[in-house]
Amino acid sequence: MTTGKTLLLRAQRRWADARGVRYDAHGCVRDLADNLQVPLGQASLEEVQRGSELTPYATRPARLYSLASSAALVLNVFDHWRDRDASPLLYALGVEGRGDARLTFEAPLSTGLEGDAPSADVLLELDLGRYVAIESKYAEWLVRRPRAKRVFKDKYFPMGSDAGVWAAAGLPRCQALADDLQADRARFKFLHAAQLLKHALGLARSGKRNSVLMYLYYDWPVREAVTHRGEIERVVAWLAPELELRALTYQALFGSLRRAPNVDAGYLDYLAHRYFA
Repeated sequence: MTTGKTLLLRAQRRWADARGVRYDAHGCVRDLADNLQVPLGQASLEEVQRGSELTPYATRPARLYSLASSAALVLNVFDHWRDRDASPLLYALGVEGRGDARLTFEAPLSTGLEGDAPSADVLLELDLGRYVAIESKYAEWLVRRPRAKRVFKDKYFPMGSDAGVWAAAGLPRCQALADDLQADRARFKFLHAAQLLKHALGLARSGKRNSVLMYLYYDWPVREAVTHRGEIERVVAWLAPELELRALTYQALFGSLRRAPNVDAGYLDYLAHRYFA
């Protein structure tokens, strides 16, 4: 049976074939520059290196080399705006802010707990201490999430704590959902809800409570998409009273950018041919 993820990778291979881009049997490019619209600047490269996207596997290249890389999609869409007036991008995201927003990749969101902090794929710092933390998904959501007895590590549920870590951070509805996930009372087939909860905790604990947490995903016309959208709506509605959680598709984002005036034509053409043809 052909999966939605396989169809997406095939679409990327057709794009690569049309451009003469060489790739291996795994769908990984030989030269990283072939997977990016423009080469990464030093600041972007250093930020990406904080994560694992450039760490090679024993038998295959790092994830950023994959034609179906979510990190490549993020960089191709957002790196363009690092040294430009980001007003069209902010408008397309549906947030208010000046065009001099500061953009960071792989931004850590400290939870105050031991170990690695969750990181936002993109963090936009707006005026007046307001942030937009973006969790991006490309092909990942097309694979059904594995069943696990414990969704969170033990550090998120410390023994002897009078209140859960989310409740202590002023997020009781997040705490209730985390409790249900950990106890297997709540299940999601395609949405990584636990990841969003970790980001929410990081925003609250790191002083970025006045923020937008955005779930930005690449929509794909397959059967799984209906369930995925329903799961997104369910979580957004549940957490809305205490968290500004928004969902947006890359297709909608690109549509808004294409309609905006004075956006670089080469940038739009690259995105159109590669992701939105």
